Amino acid sequence: MRCIRPLFVVLLVLSLPKLTDPQTLQHGQILEVILKTYDVSRIETLVYLRVFSDGSAEAHPMREVDFRTLALKHAQISPNDLARLREIFNPSNTRGLEPKYEQYWGNKDSGSEWRVTIGQGESMKIVLLENFQPFWARSKKKPYPPDIEKLGCIVWKLRTEVTGEPLERYYLRGCQDLGY
Repeated sequence: MRCIRPLFVVLLVLSLPKLTDPQTLQHGQILEVILKTYDVSRIETLVYLRVFSDGSAEAHPMREVDFRTLALKHAQISPNDLARLREIFNPSNTRGLEPKYEQYWGNKDSGSEWRVTIGQGESMKIVLLENFQPFWARSKKKPYPPDIEKLGCIVWKLRTEVTGEPLERYYLRGCQDLGY
């Protein structure tokens, strides 16, 4: 019995996650955008963008997708962009965001959804953006709140930097025109 207790304690300690590991603490996720696209015949889910507190970021490519060998692309975002993200995602700035923004622009048989997870722990916020198209929404006089537009613009910018894939040309230009 005396031999079993120390063995049990050692096994217990080894099985617990390292909560104080500095690498784990420095690599916390601050933003995740999961993109789900769908139509009548398929549903695809990809990591549109994921950013960590140390400035590392990752995303699935979308130009040439092979679901048999789907790999994330990785990059380091600039300190300025990381500071901008932290400012945008400050809990006082995200408190007023609704849990879901839903707009349909015609066909309901196909579309997309961004599942945006901001922060972690008690301050974590999840926002769903159905068929997110801020420029179309403005042209139809149904704009999103400015914080949602700003979120979309920084996600597009960072995703372009991480994947190296160009966006539709009017996305980044539209964001610049809106002052984001």
